[in-house]
Parts: sequence; structure tokens; C-alpha cells
Amino acid sequence: MNIEDLIFERSKKCEVFSNSLRSFIALLIAAKEEISWSELKSTLEEKVGSVNPNTLSFHIGKLMETGFLEKLNIEGQPRYRITEYGSSEVRRMIGEDLIKKIKEGS
Repeated sequence: MNIEDLIFERSKKCEVFSNSLRSFIALLIAAKEEISWSELKSTLEEKVGSVNPNTLSFHIGKLMETGFLEKLNIEGQPRYRITEYGSSEVRRMIGEDLIKKIKEGS
């Protein structure tokens, strides 16, 4: 891979967290490790207000495209889990302290 391709790939990874809602989604899933779409939407709405379902789906799709999330089908309901790669990147780029606060319920 040439230097331009490497720069492009790394820029895409940083771009993932350029949207605060997407960062919050990644943070919530990292804290909970696995969550259903409806649980994610409800939790987000408790914290940030109304969330358009299409917006949520778009951001989940971006996180999946970049390898941060994987989709599981458990009993017919899609669930999302942070990947090992996603977990380490969320910790590194967003911060372990924020994951801890989410787990504590802040």
C-alpha cells in the first residue's frame, strides 16, 4: 500500500469520530459491549433527545463499514457488538474515562 492509500485509510478511521452522535453511539456500545437497536435508540434518546431512526441506522452502518461494530441476529432481533478492533480504537480515540462514566450511568 502506498503512502497516499495509508493516509486515506487512517483519515477514514479518524473521520468515524468526527460526528458527535456517532461517537456517542460507539461509546455506548463499547460500554455495554452488546446492545439491541431498540435499546440503543432508547438509551440515546434518554441522553440526547429524539433520534431519527434513519440517522441511527446511518451511523451504525458507518461504524460497521469501518470495522468498529458487528451485527448479530439473536432471536430475530438485531444486536450490535463492538469488535475487538473497535473497542481498542474507542478507548484510544474517545477515552477510557468516558466508557467508565457510561458504565457507571453518568
